[in-house]
Amino acid sequence: MFLNIILIPIAYIAYRVYQWGKCPSELKDLPSIGLIEFIKSIVSKGSYPDKFKLIQEKLNEHGIIRIFHISYGWSVMIGNPKLAKEVSSKDNIFPKHDIKKEVLSPHLKRFLGLSQVLGSVGDEWKRHRKVVNPIFNQSWDTKWKKQCNNSEVNIQDKIQRMTLDVFGKAIFDYDFKAVKEQDSELYNLYVSIFDGTFNPLYSVFPFLDNLPYFKRPEVSKKLDAYHEFIEGIIKLKEKEIVEGKENNSKNLVSSLIQSNIKLGDDKLSNDEIRDDLSIFIIAGHDTTSNTLISTLYYLARYPQVQDKLRTQILGVLENPSSVVIPTTDQLKNMPYLDLVNKESMRIMSTAAQIQRICTKEHTLSNGLTIPKNTNIMLHLWGIHHNPNAFENPDEFLPERFDQLTNEESRNWQPFATGARSCIGMSFSLVEQRVTIAMLLQAFEFSISPQNPSYEKIHISTSALVKPDNLKLIIKLRE
Repeated sequence: MFLNIILIPIAYIAYRVYQWGKCPSELKDLPSIGLIEFIKSIVSKGSYPDKFKLIQEKLNEHGIIRIFHISYGWSVMIGNPKLAKEVSSKDNIFPKHDIKKEVLSPHLKRFLGLSQVLGSVGDEWKRHRKVVNPIFNQSWDTKWKKQCNNSEVNIQDKIQRMTLDVFGKAIFDYDFKAVKEQDSELYNLYVSIFDGTFNPLYSVFPFLDNLPYFKRPEVSKKLDAYHEFIEGIIKLKEKEIVEGKENNSKNLVSSLIQSNIKLGDDKLSNDEIRDDLSIFIIAGHDTTSNTLISTLYYLARYPQVQDKLRTQILGVLENPSSVVIPTTDQLKNMPYLDLVNKESMRIMSTAAQIQRICTKEHTLSNGLTIPKNTNIMLHLWGIHHNPNAFENPDEFLPERFDQLTNEESRNWQPFATGARSCIGMSFSLVEQRVTIAMLLQAFEFSISPQNPSYEKIHISTSALVKPDNLKLIIKLRE
C-alpha cells in the first residue's frame, strides 16, 4: 500500500513530463534545436550573435524551425518575414500570451504588471488601448548636458540616464535627476530592479524564486519601493485633476487618468494604471535607449555616414548657433535620419523576439499546420539578420531603405506588425530622431581603433539585446 502511494504520483509526474516533452506529429519534420542549445543561447557568456549563431544558421536556411522551450515545451520559431507578418496579422488565432498565465518569475510578473496594455488580451487589452491611444501624439523635449570634450565616456550610461529623464518627465512629470546626479536614487533603483527581474537564469528557470536558497527578498523590497513611487504619483495627479490644477497637462500619467475618467464602466483601476505606466517605462526607455546607443556606435564607426547626416540636419535647421529641437515638419525634411534610424533598429533588434500562442489549429501559407496551444516565437533578430531578407545583413547600410517599396523595406519589422504592434512606436521613433538630431548639432562621435568594440560591437542580452559597456569619444563641435 505504502509503495503504491509513492509510485502513483511518481508515475503521474513521469507521464506529465513525457507529455510535456513529446513533439506534436505536425511539427516533427521541422529542423529542430534542443533544450540544451536553447538554454546556452540565453545564459552562456559571449556576444549575442555568437550565442545565437547555430539558431540563426537554421533560420537562414529554413525560415521556420522547432525549438524546445523549458516553459512551453516544443515551440515554433519563425525567422521568415512573410510568415512572421502572417502570424502577427491573425491576432484572433495567434494572440499574445496572457501574462496572468505566463510561466514567469513572480518578481518579473510584479515588475511587468498583471494587467497592462502590452500583456493584456481580448477585451481587457481593448480597454487599455482606448485609454492610452491618444497619449503618444503629445510633444516632449530633452536635454543633453555638455559634460564631454574629446574624452572617452561610457555612452551606455549617458544615454540610459538621459532617456530615463525624458520618460520620467513625459510620463510622470517628474525629474529623475539621472543626468544631473550620478547617485540618482530612482535611476539606480530602476536599473537594479531591471537587472534583477530580467536575470537570464531566472528567465530560463522561473521556479527558482520559489526555492529557499534562490529566493530574492531584496528584489521584492525594491519592487515595493518602485510601486510606492508610481502609486504616489498617481494619487498626486488625481488630486490635482480633481482640484482643477492639471487640466492642460502634457505628462502621460495625467492624460491617462483624464482619459480613463471618460470611459465609465470600462475605466481602469489604479493598479492597472500603475502597471500601464510601469510597462511604458520598460518598453519605452530600454528599447529606445538601446537603439540610440547602437545608432551612435555606427555613426562613430562610419564617420562618413555621421558627416552626411549632420550636414542634412544642419541644412534643414539653417545652421543654428545653438542646439535647437527640430519640429515635426523639420524632421520630415531629414530623410537620411530616417534611413539611419531604420538601419540601426534593424541591425540592433533590441526586442529580439516576441511570443504568441496558437489558440486553435491553423495551417500557414507554407503548408505547415500549427497545433492548438503551440508557443510561437517570432524572432525579429533572426529576420533582420537573415541574408534571404536583407542583403549583407551584418553591414550597416542605411541606403538599403531609400525605397519604401523595395523588399528590404517590406521585411523591416522592429516593432512587429498587426493589431498588437508596439503602441509606443511613434513615440519611440520621434524620441530617437529628435535625440540624434540634437546630439549631432552639438557633438562629434568617434571610436578608437583600439576599442574592443571597434571591429565588432559586443552585444549582451537579458530581456533585451543591447550593446555592452560601450565607450565612445565625444567631442564638442566648434
